[in-house]
Amino acid sequence: MMIFFDLDDTLLDSESAHKVALEKIVDDYSLEVVPDEIFQEWIALTDHYLNLYFREVINQSEQREKRIIELFRICGKKIHREKAIPVYLEYHRCFVDSCEVFPETISVLKELQDFRMGIITNGPIVDQTKKLVNNKLIGYFNPVIISEAVGYTKPKREIFDTALRIAGKVPSNCIFVGDSYENDYLGGWGAGMRAIWLNRRGSQPFPGCETIQTLRDLLHILPK
Repeated sequence: MMIFFDLDDTLLDSESAHKVALEKIVDDYSLEVVPDEIFQEWIALTDHYLNLYFREVINQSEQREKRIIELFRICGKKIHREKAIPVYLEYHRCFVDSCEVFPETISVLKELQDFRMGIITNGPIVDQTKKLVNNKLIGYFNPVIISEAVGYTKPKREIFDTALRIAGKVPSNCIFVGDSYENDYLGGWGAGMRAIWLNRRGSQPFPGCETIQTLRDLLHILPK
């Protein structure tokens, strides 16, 4: 049995990193808002534009630009398109540097070391690798499949098939765990894996969806 994991908001607390980066931009650009009051709207916008990018509806520059323009809009300000990307890059550097593991992550991974484990993650090679290295996660996983490296993003079946081929595994002998219902659960399930949705936010459950609320819950439902 092999276990594949998503990275952001599954093993790493990316949402908290977004909060740190948002606070920096609000402060640096004197945006007259309380970051906590707009944070959920900002996360929803971020998820929206990232999903459009992962589905190839917009390109990377467009999703970055649109997110910053929308951020300034909800803060009651305007920013010209040509100035949005430099602001985004400042935000993004802070975000990547602020990504840290959840308190449970390392202890759970140590308890799972009898299983072979891998990563399937959407994102740029440099960013995702830096997050893994900074948090001393890289040694737990083989293979590490990053969307930019293979040319496919979750939930497309091709990225899961690529991971299975590189790992030398069949889908019926693999588990995929991730926090996104669409990208991770449906993507893994569609590739023939046993898919488990890590519903950290306590969102409305989906019928028939195998769900856990913390990473540690995984230890109680795996085969011995």
